[in-house]
Amino acid sequence: MGEAGLFADERVELLDGEIITMSPQNPPHAGVISRLASVLMRLLGTTVSLRVQLPIVLNDWSEPEPDIALCQPEPDDYEREHPRADQVLLVIEVAGASLSYDRSRKAAAYAGSDIPECWLVNLADRRIEVLSDPDPASRHYRGERYALTGDTLSPPGGVLLTASDILPRY
Repeated sequence: MGEAGLFADERVELLDGEIITMSPQNPPHAGVISRLASVLMRLLGTTVSLRVQLPIVLNDWSEPEPDIALCQPEPDDYEREHPRADQVLLVIEVAGASLSYDRSRKAAAYAGSDIPECWLVNLADRRIEVLSDPDPASRHYRGERYALTGDTLSPPGGVLLTASDILPRY
């Protein structure tokens, strides 16, 4: 439907068979995505495939576009098909107005597809909610912790970064 132009310039994604209109990006949201992509690219290089607001395939009914997805490297850079859930190492959602949706429906979809880790960059509370240890049957993550300014995070690739590398600077 998207290829046929049914959504014009509207930003949408497919989740659990439903077409969801995505929230518009305000400057803090866009700035965090841009800075995070730069930091991760510098730290990880080619050890992972870094995808910024590009589709991943969870199943036949879900093709979300996380703000950042770290995937297994692919020689053709996923030109033939989008990464499947078993190729996704980490998804990161930057959440302002979309926090409730990202925390509930999107996190459930990621856990249900056995995505190992999901980070929610909570702009309002200035923290990163790190969800880990997915339970696909219940569509929940068993592990949850918060990273605040100065706390250390370890994305795939054996590198470390601090929450202050990610969180808005205002």
